Amino acid sequence: MSERVTMRDVAAIAGVSSATVSKVINERPDVGAEVRARVLETIARLGYRPNAVARGLRARHTDTIAILTDDLEGIFTNALMRGVEDAASAYDVSVLLANSYGDPEKERRHLRRLLDRQVDGLIIMSGNRVRPRSGPALPLPGTPYVFLYEYGAAEPVPSILPDDRSGAELAARHLIGIGRRRIAFLNGPASWDATRERLDGFTATIREAGLPLEPGLVQHASSWSPEDGFALATAMLTGPEPPDAIFCGSDDLATGAMAAVLERGLTIPGDVAVIGFDDRSLAVHQRPPLSTVALPLHEMGKVAGGLLLAAIQGEPQRHEIIRVSCELRIRASTIGPDGA
Repeated sequence: MSERVTMRDVAAIAGVSSATVSKVINERPDVGAEVRARVLETIARLGYRPNAVARGLRARHTDTIAILTDDLEGIFTNALMRGVEDAASAYDVSVLLANSYGDPEKERRHLRRLLDRQVDGLIIMSGNRVRPRSGPALPLPGTPYVFLYEYGAAEPVPSILPDDRSGAELAARHLIGIGRRRIAFLNGPASWDATRERLDGFTATIREAGLPLEPGLVQHASSWSPEDGFALATAMLTGPEPPDAIFCGSDDLATGAMAAVLERGLTIPGDVAVIGFDDRSLAVHQRPPLSTVALPLHEMGKVAGGLLLAAIQGEPQRHEIIRVSCELRIRASTIGPDGA
């Protein structure tokens, strides 16, 4: 058949009513074995596919959730989405994707369409930066949602974020543990939430260890770029008491810092240990490979997906910030081949 096969077509060819076909599809027990087999054979032969939207309307769910991101090409988007997909696929739930590009009107239009498709729930996600945001651009009465890699100031739903502070603590403790005592922190722009969290974790750990925390050892770059990392690290290394370790607030800053160390004829990690943050794909390909703190992006996506699926099943939601632990990835930029 060239046109879409309908339930009526299956019923006519199988010699049963449409109601009987519906019972077979929905695995109702009140259908005889012979009739069930005949209907299933007809469905297979005709290639009939039930209308998922119509079935969802009757069942009050469609086994579909959606991710609404503000940046489909964000550096963290794919890893976050894979986590959500893994959580959803474990329950045979499909995931739709929409990109607002950070435009409230586009977000409104996408939400309208997704609600028209009767999605069971939504994950509203940033692809590149943790920051506060207002509620969804369209009211979502009766439709559960969760924020991922961003947070609502007063929305009665969970927000899933990385634990940037504890990640910075991991990096600082690692540098202290390998015997470094003049540890510099080359941080990103001061206006970012992640920057403040990482600075808090670093300073608390350094103070706890009784190490110097001189103003010149803590610098904020104007961007996250390798160029800023290179410039600030160069200034630190030309001072009267240069650091023996540099903790960078991102892997991009760290690649610039490593270039500055090597340009001055110093060795990594012998003279200066360098560690980054994020665990971008570029980190392992540095020379030497860059130690870093890995953002738990995939796990965050899984947590968000799990919480949304629980809410769809009726579990109450509440306003809370859930921070997922980061992981330290130790490579040769802090511990050389000989373990030093």
